Amino acid sequence: MPDHFERRVRRRRLLARFAVVACLPYLVLKLLWVAGADVGVRDLGSLSRGQWIAANAVTFGMDAIAALIAHVLTRPGGRHGRAWPILFPMWVATGMLVALMIALPVGLGVIEATGAENPALSDDMLRPWVFGVVYGGLCAEGLVLLAAFALYADERWGGLLRTRVRDLTDPAGTQGMQRVLTGLALGFLVCSGALRLLWGLGSDLGMNAEWITRRNAIGRTGDLVHGLGALAGAAGLYALVFRRWGRVRVGVPLAMAWTGAGVAFGSGGWMDVGRSPDTSALLGVGNTADLIAGLLTLCVGCFALTELTAGGGKLPLSHHGTAAGDSAVVHTRRAG
Repeated sequence: MPDHFERRVRRRRLLARFAVVACLPYLVLKLLWVAGADVGVRDLGSLSRGQWIAANAVTFGMDAIAALIAHVLTRPGGRHGRAWPILFPMWVATGMLVALMIALPVGLGVIEATGAENPALSDDMLRPWVFGVVYGGLCAEGLVLLAAFALYADERWGGLLRTRVRDLTDPAGTQGMQRVLTGLALGFLVCSGALRLLWGLGSDLGMNAEWITRRNAIGRTGDLVHGLGALAGAAGLYALVFRRWGRVRVGVPLAMAWTGAGVAFGSGGWMDVGRSPDTSALLGVGNTADLIAGLLTLCVGCFALTELTAGGGKLPLSHHGTAAGDSAVVHTRRAG
């Protein structure tokens, strides 16, 4: 058992190091653009220099946070620190990266198979190689970072993840409030998910002529992934908070809720609110629904963490922090 645990720790630290390296091309390119070097840039078009620098400074900061988290996951004491500084940015990153890692290759595959115009080759703003550096780097970063985080979560909360849903307790008495917030979040997630599914399947509901003209296979695939993710997130959140799927391990609905709500919030909600009225008022409504659903889910997570930390209980961990078994009672000593 100790040897197996140590191998998993070494694997997690190696993957996290790869994640740090995978962040570097994107960070270097963004830093060059912020500094005023137009490497790979053809024409800024309608963007002012100030808007260009501000946008790239924000995205540089976001990826720098991902690199910092990856670095923390390489450290021996990473799993003993406070959880929220890692959990929140990893939740947002999961949503953004999962949507990208699925939509991009599938969309490009459809474009290749149908002979449609490739947006990476037709962009008048950036040179084609920039598309590969930016999105290829993000996909590689996503694969290794999420794999490292999955191992980290298993090391730290393996007992909880392997506990059956029916064995979850409510020591702090917050389940009633969790259910109220979850009911609201489910409504927003289902509405947004259904709308995105319609768009992904080819509907032009609420779209203006400009948006319809700009649509391509990557965008449609992205909507499909977004819609399925939001609905899966709603199902997972419902199962956890309302204690459905009692025999299922917590890790299954938790992964659905974590990823699905993260996709809605990370790739739709907070990123796009305020940018959609020029193409579709309905898109603005969908993005706002994603934002609200994400914030409500975050509140539910805060209450759940309060439950787990209430009363100084113990998280069901076995030797060296792995799973203790099915019958363990779900508490934690220091999850937050």
